[in-house]
Amino acid sequence: MKNSIQHIRAFLTVANTGSFAKAAMELNLSPSALTVQIQQLEEWLGVALLERSPRQVSLTAAGQNNRGPMEKLLLDLDNIVSGSRDLAASRRGVVTIAALPSLCAGTLAPILKTFRDHYPGVEVRLRDVVAQRIDSLVREGEVDFGLGVRARMSHGLDFQVILIDRLSLFVPLTHPLAQRRSVTLADIAAEPIILTGRDSSVRERVEQLFADAGLTLTPGLEANYMSTVMALVRQGLGATLLPESADEGRGDLAQVQVEHAGVKREIGLITRTGSSFSPAAQRFVETMRQALGAQAAP
Repeated sequence: MKNSIQHIRAFLTVANTGSFAKAAMELNLSPSALTVQIQQLEEWLGVALLERSPRQVSLTAAGQNNRGPMEKLLLDLDNIVSGSRDLAASRRGVVTIAALPSLCAGTLAPILKTFRDHYPGVEVRLRDVVAQRIDSLVREGEVDFGLGVRARMSHGLDFQVILIDRLSLFVPLTHPLAQRRSVTLADIAAEPIILTGRDSSVRERVEQLFADAGLTLTPGLEANYMSTVMALVRQGLGATLLPESADEGRGDLAQVQVEHAGVKREIGLITRTGSSFSPAAQRFVETMRQALGAQAAP
């Protein structure tokens, strides 16, 4: 039956007020229009819901039995509408992101704070994983989107550049290269380089840089996490090449620019081809683009 929700609401209003006149006034209907709605609902259900008398309106047995379920139905519907509107306005929701550990530890942290300040009701679930895993999580639909490198992009995934990352040399303040404004790969070829794990996109890029330049990389220690690598550098156990954002701002390491075009890499938004964002995810992407655009502005 068309307008069944409207007819159910009319019945419940009559049941709650005990009067057609009061219910009609509350619903902003004429008494005759309200009567028609109740009659149509009764015809649709095949039972009488109300007993009418000159002095009062009372519920039949069928009216009593149906009143509770109908009230629950309208409450559930109101909750659905309210929840959907909250999601559309990003007052509620969940955003799940797969991102490179270097981004999670650096660039993303202030963006997450800004987003939380603007949308406190939205839960953000951050998965810091290596580049290959980001692609898999996006492709399998386990995350809303990924933030990573273009390497090994395959059919079914889209990539949109959001920032240009740059690898820098990190050494102790007492290191001979710490006072240099810039270095070349040749300058650091003899240095023991502390590397990230073998499944890291940073490790892959560093090894490729030295191979393309025809230089031998002198490996030092190896650790999975950038924070561990930086701690090893602080102990004077070697130098490292990590993204600029890996600088933790402690002031106890020197960050030296590397003069080589290959130290720049594109970081992008990785999505499933043809997919669309939820309202909450869309707001996060907008917040991120705005923040990164502000950082890039002179």
